[in-house]
Amino acid sequence: MSLGNYGRARLRSALTTAGVAIGTALVVLLIALATGAEENVRRSIFSIGDLRLVTVQPFQPGANGLSAVPRTITDDTVAKLKVVAHVDGVYRQFDAPLGMVVEGGDDATIRPQGIEPGAPVDRGDLLAGRHLEAGDRAVAVIPGNIARLVAPNAGAAIGRTVTMRVGGAVKLGSTRIGGSGTPRDYGVKIVGVFDEQASQTSFRIPLEDALLAGAENRGLTADAIRQTTGYSGLAVEADDSTNVADIVRAVQELGFSSFSLKQVVEQIDQGFGVFKGILAGIGGVALLVAAIGIANTMVMSVLERTREIGIMKAVGASPRDIRTLFLAEAAYVGVFGGVLGLALGLAGGQIIDRIIRQLNPRTNPAAIFVVGPDLALGALALALGIALLAGFLPARRAMRMSALSALRYE
Repeated sequence: MSLGNYGRARLRSALTTAGVAIGTALVVLLIALATGAEENVRRSIFSIGDLRLVTVQPFQPGANGLSAVPRTITDDTVAKLKVVAHVDGVYRQFDAPLGMVVEGGDDATIRPQGIEPGAPVDRGDLLAGRHLEAGDRAVAVIPGNIARLVAPNAGAAIGRTVTMRVGGAVKLGSTRIGGSGTPRDYGVKIVGVFDEQASQTSFRIPLEDALLAGAENRGLTADAIRQTTGYSGLAVEADDSTNVADIVRAVQELGFSSFSLKQVVEQIDQGFGVFKGILAGIGGVALLVAAIGIANTMVMSVLERTREIGIMKAVGASPRDIRTLFLAEAAYVGVFGGVLGLALGLAGGQIIDRIIRQLNPRTNPAAIFVVGPDLALGALALALGIALLAGFLPARRAMRMSALSALRYE
């Protein structure tokens, strides 16, 4: 009966349903676009590094620019961090002075980066060869752009010995600047080549080699460098990304500055949460207007069918039956409008996605319009809820109408 009443005034019902559909489509479209943007940002961050990593820097917590107060990271610091709960590993790093690779007349500026075997920076981006291993000395894992200076391709560079010059003047672009200390040459064997997208200047060498090069550059010993200058930084690996905050807190309690991509992701999630709320509010305004239309339609329906209501009550229909009848009619508006709005939102999102891809034909961006099951079901539930809420007062009015007054109504 309620479905037949919904189709009785077809034009009015269609217009009311269209209002709900437009509001629902707007909510779906805006939130889906925000979700797609968030996932693209998160994907970019995930490609940078592991969310389980905490980078320890040789400064006091809260260090910023010129106000940074230096601190010394020593082996004692490493020992303290290794016993912190949820820490899977602590990896030391020492950056030797800037230098050059001298090979066949082609010089390339490098940043000798001393790391330990298994360090997070030396994982998963190999083009050829292997990573650093325990016991390695006088070897290097280099970026692909430098490998192509010494060999036709990355694979051919493996096993080649090159000269690593540390200290002295270096060339940055077309500018040559004075370096630190007296330049010293070291012969290193290339054992691995990594993708230069990670870095075009990083020259990954064993930690002990970097300490020795840094010490000789300053006229000190490696042990003196450990005690006075300390390590350039630490990479602390948590057993799970959910425990990163506890490790960050422990690092700060030790008096050091820290950084974690997990913190960045959490801040992004908070920002996009507010952004989604604003967009949902914009779509909610359209649904509010639709709700007013539903209420108006239901009020007119009650007035037009006053005698019908009186007859139903006279033949035994209970007030609850009357209320259920009118709420069911409002529900049909919400369900049909929600389904149509969801379809319109999906179609609109696909059109926007295609337009963006046509504007950027050389790139293959990830989907910027993401509709998950939660958003689809939430949009339908919202449309139905708005319709029921808008139809409640008219249904209540019909339920409380006196049968005698209804029968006498003209």
